[in-house]
Amino acid sequence: MPQSSSSIESAGSRSRAWLQKLGPYVIALTVVAVSAVVAWAALPYSDVADGAMIHLLAVVLLATRFDLRVSLLACVVSIVTFDYLCVPPRFTLVWADPKSSLTFVAMVVVTVSINALNERLRQQERNARETAFRAEALHRLNLELSGASEPEHLAAVTTRHLESLFAAQVTVLLQTTPGRALERVAVDAQELEHAERAWARREMVGQTVVSGTMIWVPLVGIHECLGVVGLRVARGFDKDSKPGRLLTACANQLATAIERAQLSSAVHRTQLEAETERLRSSLLSAVSHDLKTPLSSIIAAATALSTRRAEMEPEVVEQLISGVVSEGERLHRLIQNLLSITRLESPTIQLRPTPEAVEDIFAAVLRRLETRLGTRQVHAELEADLPLVMVEPMLIEQVLANLLENAVSYAGPEANIQVAARRQAGNLVVQVLDDGPGIAESERQKVFEKFYRGRSSSQRDGGAGLGLTICRAIVRAHNGRIAVRERPGGGTLVEFTLPSLMGLNHRGIEAASMVLQ
Repeated sequence: MPQSSSSIESAGSRSRAWLQKLGPYVIALTVVAVSAVVAWAALPYSDVADGAMIHLLAVVLLATRFDLRVSLLACVVSIVTFDYLCVPPRFTLVWADPKSSLTFVAMVVVTVSINALNERLRQQERNARETAFRAEALHRLNLELSGASEPEHLAAVTTRHLESLFAAQVTVLLQTTPGRALERVAVDAQELEHAERAWARREMVGQTVVSGTMIWVPLVGIHECLGVVGLRVARGFDKDSKPGRLLTACANQLATAIERAQLSSAVHRTQLEAETERLRSSLLSAVSHDLKTPLSSIIAAATALSTRRAEMEPEVVEQLISGVVSEGERLHRLIQNLLSITRLESPTIQLRPTPEAVEDIFAAVLRRLETRLGTRQVHAELEADLPLVMVEPMLIEQVLANLLENAVSYAGPEANIQVAARRQAGNLVVQVLDDGPGIAESERQKVFEKFYRGRSSSQRDGGAGLGLTICRAIVRAHNGRIAVRERPGGGTLVEFTLPSLMGLNHRGIEAASMVLQ
């Protein structure tokens, strides 16, 4: 009957195993035979001691390469062949010369000594390789742990590394919340009991299971135990063994990474709370000041009108009424800015864009600021046939209104104010320019921050430091950019971009509206 393929493979594997075991002995005997032939051939031209040195050299080489059994076999065979071939009387095994006996004993001692030294070196090499392997494994684990921030991700990374290092099934149990019990996952009651014992005692716990041994290692942090790591291995080991030390080191790295993630999260929450408190304080300070000033003016004017209007000249009455209107408009702008920044910072903000013409938005802003502008003239330089922009018109009107109000407030009563618009790389670029004192280069980014007031601003100008913040939020919500630069010739230039509907200008509004509907 022909043999099966599995039988042939098993026979071949047994043959290879025997060859691996017998290989060192075959090599040793071959080297001894070669050294004996060389010593015998050199005997007519040399002394017996020279032949002994040739045999000793062969034995030393074999002792540095193979274990003690192979080396001793080579030494004994070498002694016998040397005595038989080289020591008088030749071709006999009689030790007539006591010096030869000493030589043979020296060969044995040298063989054993060199083999012991070589074995010690090999052991040190194995220890060094194991140490390097552990260091490399911990280094790779640390690199991956440093890139994760969530405890679940950290546990997954450690699980993957431990499965590769120990060829075992790995289970990681973490605390549900700090100071609470371990999370309940798919482990049986007995395994969970041992895991909780390791967690409570902060020491390695072994457990015999059907498929081997379950080893639980605690994740010990600075203040508390953060969880446990479990390995299902074929053969158990204790914490002082090499696998035990490697497992403990990996568990300590995981515990450190979890604490780092928790600390980072706590620091982030603290920073958010501090920033929230700072913004709240700034908001209350700004709002209380900016509400108090116009309200005081309105109350004073209204009180004077209600109690002494009959005694006042018509011009004075007109001035008081104009002051009430002006201060009421200041209150309206402040409240509108506060409502706008609240809406724009909401994570659920949804724009309602429609195709609009920049000319119409600019005209609406001028009508809105007619009282505020007074006798000042705003010069417009708009390219002909500008494309439409896909925007929420009320928000873009607020951007232009805020920029023009800043120019009126800070550029001075004699300043020239200009608005320009042009196409550029698929976008519409809008600029608001003035020839006032300008903004220092160091402040051109800060002016977009909440409640930031430039050095040239006055605390009595009715502003709360929200105008440019709102402008930036609105422009970014429309996927645009906004920046402050120096105007050629002096002054301030504020530029923002809006996505345009290329090929569609003011004359195509009705067609675009029909398409969008």
